Amino acid sequence: MIPSRDAMVSRLGQEAFDLVVVGGGITGCGVIRDAARRGLRCALIEANDLASGTSSRSSKLIHGGLRYLEQWEFSLVHEAVTERQTLMRIAPHLVRAQAFLFPVYANGPHSLGFVKAGLWVYEGLSLFRSPKLHRNLRVRQVKEEEPILACDGLKGAPLYYDAATDDARLTLETALDAIHAGATVLNHARVESLFKSDQGRVNGVRVRDALSGESLDVQAKVVVNATGPWTDKVRALSAESSDLLRPTKGVHIVVDADRLPVRHAVVCNHPADKRLLFAIPWGDQSYIGTTDTDFNGDPKSVAATGE
Repeated sequence: MIPSRDAMVSRLGQEAFDLVVVGGGITGCGVIRDAARRGLRCALIEANDLASGTSSRSSKLIHGGLRYLEQWEFSLVHEAVTERQTLMRIAPHLVRAQAFLFPVYANGPHSLGFVKAGLWVYEGLSLFRSPKLHRNLRVRQVKEEEPILACDGLKGAPLYYDAATDDARLTLETALDAIHAGATVLNHARVESLFKSDQGRVNGVRVRDALSGESLDVQAKVVVNATGPWTDKVRALSAESSDLLRPTKGVHIVVDADRLPVRHAVVCNHPADKRLLFAIPWGDQSYIGTTDTDFNGDPKSVAATGE
């Protein structure tokens, strides 16, 4: 049985914790779940709703980052595809196989042979545990699989598999599993300040409950900052003046599926800067993105511009 919110607040004010996590996105919820299942006394504080930030505004993909092979990031890709396999095993109701079509054109940045070789490396890094092994489609087969795709100059298209998920629900269920394992999770509660020991180590937080307006002092052996784009703002609470992040903004365009009726996630290269883009089917909508541009504003006010 899940404790009431009042019970969670009472725990925060009375208990000393091994670990306090600030931030209720997928990273924070993943940390608290792992800690709780290992028997640690732990708590998570989220200023708004769980997954209200980046973790509900993603491409909905669980993937290994095929594009990182170009940068020789083999260990990163191996870690990502291993985690993909773990998520498909422990949350099969949320993480499902997603087919990706990678059309290769005569004027594209890579040859068909290069892409095929990259996919063998990609699947090798997953120890060939992809949802399905890739296959190579000829132009005629591409027309059958994805009728709206332009075929002028098309050389062929490998069809490979990653995974997709409901990102917000995955975050929420991760938090619920942590609660079942004994964790305290409180949303709509903002960390106002950090406490430090005589040795300068952060060992607690002051939390303001947005519903009651009351403040609580919470003691912890370790405090984890899992606030994503708000990381530097939280660090500043402990008088850390230097910034760690270079914030960027990723934009997706969401259109009705009948305007872009893709059957698979389609990989394409931006015509100007050649970066990878995706057109992703998602129920009654299709997602197109993403961009990656510098952003210096408040993360909670981020929005797509006309540009």
